[in-house]
Parts: sequence; C-alpha cells; structure tokens
Amino acid sequence: MATTNPGEPAPPRLNRNHSIARLHRQTLVEMNTSVFTARRDAAHERVQRILRRDMRTSKKGVRVRLYQFCARLLDEAAQCTRRSQVQADSPVLHYLNLLRGTLASAQALTEHELRLAREREALSKTLDDQALAQLQAADDVFSTGEMNVLDRVDELLTFGEPILARDTEGRRKVFSPEDLTRYDKALAEYRRVHEKRLAGVRSHPGQPAQEREV
Repeated sequence: MATTNPGEPAPPRLNRNHSIARLHRQTLVEMNTSVFTARRDAAHERVQRILRRDMRTSKKGVRVRLYQFCARLLDEAAQCTRRSQVQADSPVLHYLNLLRGTLASAQALTEHELRLAREREALSKTLDDQALAQLQAADDVFSTGEMNVLDRVDELLTFGEPILARDTEGRRKVFSPEDLTRYDKALAEYRRVHEKRLAGVRSHPGQPAQEREV
C-alpha cells in the first residue's frame, strides 16, 4: 500500500465520474455531429442569402425584422457548433459570434433611423423647416452608417465562409455512409424550415419574429 511522508501532499485522485461524463459527452457528440452540422450549415446559408440578396433592397422596417431573424439563425448555428464538437472553442464559433455582433450594430442603427423618422413626423407641426432638416440630416447619417456596416458584413462573410466550409469538409471526411445520408437529409429539411420561417417574417411585418418560429 502506497504511503506518503508527513507533510507531503497526497497524490491526486482520478475523478472517475468526471471521466465517465466526458466519455459520455464525446459519444453523444459523435452520434449527433452529422445532424448538428447540417443544421448549422443550413442556418448560415440562409443568413448569407438574406444579407447578400435581401437586406439592402428591403425597407427599413423589414430590415429590422431580417436582422432579428439572422440573429436567431446565428445563435442556432453557434449552438449546433458547440453541441457537435468536444472542444469548447473553435474558429467557427469566433466567426459566428463576430458576425452576430456586427449585425447587431447594423440593427441598432436601423432602429434608431426609425425612431428619428417617427420623432420627425410627430414634431413636424411644431418645428420649423430648419429644425426638421437637421433631424433629416441625422437620419441620413445613421442610414449611411448602416450601409457602411453592411459593407463590413460582406467582407466578414468572405472571410468566414472558407473557415466554415473547411470545418464542414473535415467533418464529412470522417462521416460514415449513414452519417452522410443523415447530413444530406437534415440539410434539406432545415433549408425548408428556414424558407418557411423567412416567409413568415416577410408576410407579417408587424408581428415580432420570435412569435412565429416554426
């Protein structure tokens, strides 16, 4: 039986429960990686399309709703990434978090534009033309700021797309044939889900996006 000298610290004891829990988590990750990866990729793909095809051509009120929808999709993508990898951190997570934070800045600018427009309308009967022109100039500043942020968003997408694509490719290389089938089926299904959710965002401009989640 091993003994220790008085005053010496006892050797560390292995935490068997911790080891079992870690093994259990790793097993669950391996079992669900294909579906979580597909769900992440579908969410990111939808965000790309909205930002590059819909955002700049939509009215301000709709843009706010699209920003909200993109934020929810990016949260979903980040959660699926965390649940499908053993490590706590990864370049994909950094990219998704950075993209979400940048979009939040654009959304805040757009919301402030709308507030200024409402205030200008409410004060139109009490302010002179010069004061109203100043409010309009402030509105223009925020509008330009939003477009500048969207320019940076496009650059961020160009930067981050290869990071996510490499991660997906690396995962698919180790998928079994059954995993590849699950990935393809899940990707198609989540694409349909996001298309339906986006249709709800567009068709109900006065209703909060979170109330219509599919």
